[in-house]
Amino acid sequence: MTSLETPRAHGTTTAARLRFILVRLARSLRREGESKLTASQVSALATVEEMGPLRISTLAAHESMDPSVATRVVAGLESQGLLERADDPDDKRASLIDLSEIGRVALSELWQERTVRLSARLERLTAKERRAIGAALPALEKLARDL
Repeated sequence: MTSLETPRAHGTTTAARLRFILVRLARSLRREGESKLTASQVSALATVEEMGPLRISTLAAHESMDPSVATRVVAGLESQGLLERADDPDDKRASLIDLSEIGRVALSELWQERTVRLSARLERLTAKERRAIGAALPALEKLARDL
């Protein structure tokens, strides 16, 4: 039994190992990069990219952060020119945030950089290990969608 395994049910052990691996891998990919953005800023940009124009309150709910924190994250991203605001066509009192062109380019470059680094790591694995990871991707994608 490894240090991550416990005598509990197999599912708990699998969940603990998966959580540990995902957190460690995500941290190392962030740490190795050139980005000056925080993890919260990158996550916010990714959410806006995925969901399209949205209200800050929607971003806060999706990111599980306090609306005041989301407002500060958005303000920081706006000051860097990565997000822009527009009037909400459904409610003129509200505004929507969306990626600016600079934000789209910056996020695309960040994803490319992280993909290249992860690809280099994958190349160090055996062909059998890479096939196993490839076979697990549909299940991992389903887990990510269910979050």
